[in-house]
Amino acid sequence: MAGQVRHTAHIPEWKIREVEELVDKISKSRVVGVVGLREIPADSLQKMRGDLRESVEIKVVRNTIARRALDASPAEIRPLADFIEDQTALIFSDLNPFKLSTILEKGKQPMPIKAGTLAPKDIVIEAGETSFSPGPMVGKLQAAGIPAAIKGGKVVINQKITLAKEGEVVPARIAEILKSMEIFPRNVGLELRGAYEGGLIFRSSDLAIDVEGQVAKMSEASARAFSFAVEIGYPAPATIGPILQKAQAKSRALVLNTGIIVPSMMEFILARAAADARAIASLASGEKAPVAPQATAAPAVEEKEEEEKKDEEGDTAAGFGALFG
Repeated sequence: MAGQVRHTAHIPEWKIREVEELVDKISKSRVVGVVGLREIPADSLQKMRGDLRESVEIKVVRNTIARRALDASPAEIRPLADFIEDQTALIFSDLNPFKLSTILEKGKQPMPIKAGTLAPKDIVIEAGETSFSPGPMVGKLQAAGIPAAIKGGKVVINQKITLAKEGEVVPARIAEILKSMEIFPRNVGLELRGAYEGGLIFRSSDLAIDVEGQVAKMSEASARAFSFAVEIGYPAPATIGPILQKAQAKSRALVLNTGIIVPSMMEFILARAAADARAIASLASGEKAPVAPQATAAPAVEEKEEEEKKDEEGDTAAGFGALFG
């Protein structure tokens, strides 16, 4: 376990109380998480606490106290101490770890990047007009490697350029110009490093899920499964209606095309026969042949199938999305 707790002969009373309070919270919480606090301004942390108060409790304590509390808790949660390092806080919630991770990610705020830090993603400057007035700013942009010029009384960037690729160190001149352009490549907030729920420890990589992408894939799979089930006649509560309607449409078409005597279809059979007769008469006289009547149930079936598929996709998306908030 990283960061072993060092036991001393005398432990102040206030530390003992803090550890006991944390152990009590750990025992009563569905989910316990370890979050990083580095680079979060104090006022931003206070705002986050306020925004999350109804669903997440944040406890900022010394790392040694957090480790002692986990060390005094059940064995299955103790590995959470491996995520305690640097500036850390413990969080407690009844939300599942995936939903908790999503909420914390949404709560992050864009911040200027500091000189000497690594670019979290490709930093790209788009071509076009800027909000700057002609003056010294043109030289600063050019010094940072940005192809800027004055056109029509405006400072214009002539072409799209990548100032730094993901993982590259951002030099001071680029960090300064990005701040001037109000381009904030970093999102700063509570960084969920690990979470415990029901005997399982989740790493941040386990919780980083492309929810929209997964919901789209589930919806697509659901639609394909529905169409396939209807096509092969697989009976299920959601498919039995469209299957019967499709069978009805096909049987009506068969009756019309073969002239099988069915009482409920006599009107259509006679209309079809009359149309065929007119068509033959028209061909014999050299006139344009009229269009023969078609089975009328088929279009309704197709529309019904489409509605059923949309309902299925909606239900699937709603159910899956609810897991992540």
